[in-house]
Amino acid sequence: MKGVSVIFDALYLQLCAAFEDKFLELGRKLEAENKGECQDILRTYRQSARDKIEEFKIIELAKKQYQPDFDRSCSDNIRYSQEFINLHGIMVEKPLVYKKTYEEVRDKNRSDIVGHKLTGLARLYGAQYESLYISMAVEDFYWAQFLYDSGNKKESCEFLLDAFSYINSCISCNDRTESQEYHRFRRDFDNICRKMNSSMGGKNKLQDLEHLKPCVVICIENFSSLKDTPADGWKSKEGFFEYIIPYLCEYDKNINPDKWENDTGRREVSIRGRLKKWSRGELKEAINEVVSKNKR
Repeated sequence: MKGVSVIFDALYLQLCAAFEDKFLELGRKLEAENKGECQDILRTYRQSARDKIEEFKIIELAKKQYQPDFDRSCSDNIRYSQEFINLHGIMVEKPLVYKKTYEEVRDKNRSDIVGHKLTGLARLYGAQYESLYISMAVEDFYWAQFLYDSGNKKESCEFLLDAFSYINSCISCNDRTESQEYHRFRRDFDNICRKMNSSMGGKNKLQDLEHLKPCVVICIENFSSLKDTPADGWKSKEGFFEYIIPYLCEYDKNINPDKWENDTGRREVSIRGRLKKWSRGELKEAINEVVSKNKR
């Protein structure tokens, strides 16, 4: 997992650098089109986004500490006595309104976006692409930095991909297709996610049967008191496996009954395979103690 995390670090830095390059390119484009004091315009967008994200950081941190930020600007929160509402026939106290997080506000404000393209009325109200997309781009860019600093590297890269797409739309004046560079970053992101999922799946698979290992050790330590065991031990490891596997399966059924529902034998095969692996590694010496040929 550490290696995958490092790859997210690299992608994050690449996306940040690519966004900054595109932002500079947008400035040059606006200058060429003689759209006023373009650098001042872009600085205003940046500062506005920074200020907004700083406010949302406070809201997000308060929520994580289970102390949501009370919205004092909401008139519905002004009460002179206790108020109640009817909820499915039951009178309950009217809940207070708390400040929404960045992602909640973002989802509401961008409900007219399909993919990275504005649709419906939102598309009609803005003729210039920069007025449509630049604020969304810089807000996502700064929110991604906050997520990254908070340790949410995957989510951070997702927001940077969105920011990169929006800034591209400002430059190309075309939100119908994504750039080749965006597709390359998207492929890199998807590949990292697949590696991460594969790594997590492998880790979970390794942990799946760990609860059986102590059972094997207890069986070996109490070998002499077990029923139907050869006095000098088994002639081979396979003989020991045949003896202990039914007990391991029975124990596992009690611990993980859902794993045995509609099972066609695969669970027992997995247990056998794990036991063989232990016999070559962690439990090699212990298992050799109950194999008679190793006692000569």
